[in-house]
Amino acid sequence: MISPHLYHQQGVDLGVEPSALKRASAERARLRAQGAYPILSLGHLASETGASYSYLREIVSRSRDPYRSIAIPKATGGTRPISAPEPILMDVQRWILRNILDKLPMHPASYAYRSKTSIVQCASQHMGARWLVKMDLHDFFGTVGEQSVYRVFRKLGYNKLVSFELARITTRTEDLERAPWLAANTVIGSYAVAGMGVLPQGGPTSGSLANAAATRLDQLLQKFSLQRSLNYTRYSDDLTFSSLDAFDRPTAEAVVQEVSGLVRKAGFVTHRTKTRIVPPGSRKVVLGLLVDDSVRLMPEHRRRIEVHLRGCEKFGLANHAAHRKFDSVFAFVDHLAGWLAFALGVDKVVALSWCRRFNEILEREGLPPMPHLV
Repeated sequence: MISPHLYHQQGVDLGVEPSALKRASAERARLRAQGAYPILSLGHLASETGASYSYLREIVSRSRDPYRSIAIPKATGGTRPISAPEPILMDVQRWILRNILDKLPMHPASYAYRSKTSIVQCASQHMGARWLVKMDLHDFFGTVGEQSVYRVFRKLGYNKLVSFELARITTRTEDLERAPWLAANTVIGSYAVAGMGVLPQGGPTSGSLANAAATRLDQLLQKFSLQRSLNYTRYSDDLTFSSLDAFDRPTAEAVVQEVSGLVRKAGFVTHRTKTRIVPPGSRKVVLGLLVDDSVRLMPEHRRRIEVHLRGCEKFGLANHAAHRKFDSVFAFVDHLAGWLAFALGVDKVVALSWCRRFNEILEREGLPPMPHLV
């Protein structure tokens, strides 16, 4: 980012009208004073990101759908719909994430989509709990509309039109039943389109924007939890409440009802079929991790890794991948590498021995080892 003096001189050299240059310099200074990366217009965003103005204009006016819908298999069965931005928009959204959204303040109870946080840190907040209440938000990203995203950019300091354009660039029109809207000062006719944009699951900016839009939810649930001596965390759409105090099932069921009401008040919806009440004596699992006096991998996860490693060592990589019905050797390698990377963040000592065995298997098969698994 260049200095204010060089910015002014560049404007003079480009022949910008003095009054316009004065307004732009003042807006740039205002945004910098608020800690926001100065973006003055859609054309300015195009210049900063390297995308063409005409391309961004097509995105904002919804005359182009730059997303590809794909279905990702879930470990628990079924698929998860993903909206993957095309490469140009992917780069633009990554720029927005890196230069604008990384400065967003996040609620301390929220752990996902933040640097230097992990599911281990989130799960560890519930170690030693006697009771757990686990709930899930239904269609977390799809619930966050472009109006909510617009408000996030407005709070960062951007003017109404730029906030509107940034909201359109980071959302996808998927809900045609919801009413269209315009920012108060948007008079560009091509921007008035049917349908409401929502956060696409798969966009680089969606996690940070969803967290920001859920700030009021976190505040309501944190206040509720403090009043009832509960510990509260949210990891994306996973809500967890834990208690050390005297508790019983009717109390837990009352917590579920009150939390559901607060979730609705904040503009979200709970997934009732995924609500779980875990009493004393039952296995305490948060985000797929055991939480008692420490955070540990679940036994079934350990067994899964061991079975894969032993199978590869005994029968060879290709034979084991085929036996386990993977589409290819590389699909299996990616699958196991993902599990090992996950294990490294939970139990490094044990995971390092698994990683050494995996890299030895790869080397024997003539494949390059994975240096990040060390």
